Amino acid sequence: MGEVAPEAPGVAALIRADVAANARNPKAQLILTLFRLAHAARGDRPAPRLASVPLGILYRFVADWALGVELPWKTRVGPGLRLDHGIGLVVNDATVIGAGVRLRHGVTLGQRSTTGESPVLEDGVDVGSGAQVLGSVRIGAGARIGAGAIVLVDVPAGATAVGNPARVIEAG
Repeated sequence: MGEVAPEAPGVAALIRADVAANARNPKAQLILTLFRLAHAARGDRPAPRLASVPLGILYRFVADWALGVELPWKTRVGPGLRLDHGIGLVVNDATVIGAGVRLRHGVTLGQRSTTGESPVLEDGVDVGSGAQVLGSVRIGAGARIGAGAIVLVDVPAGATAVGNPARVIEAG
């Protein structure tokens, strides 16, 4: 008998988790609530449904143009994403972000080339301000990325990456 995959949380549960993770940050709460609604309306289709386009435009206007947070509405993001001072945050739409991840201002999560793959951040990753995580890298659960680090290699679970280029320091 095969195992049953856990049911994905509904949009309301995701919004509650994001709001709780950003308890003192109404800007992040607004961005993530609009993100979750636009993402849910879009669904998992390669092209969005026509009915979801107005919500996507509203989200893009508020988050990207007005508040400086580029988190595309088709990005896969786990519950409880925390945005600390999100100004200048840039996330490629192919990036995968796990549950309970913390991103600070000036962070870039993206590709190394126009045809490359994007990073995967597992649950509980903490990314410092100004850090860049680029290319087909996996950041393990509970790992920390130091401020200003340029990460081009995998970071094991629980480890810390610092510097330019980043070097991995084992968890202590």
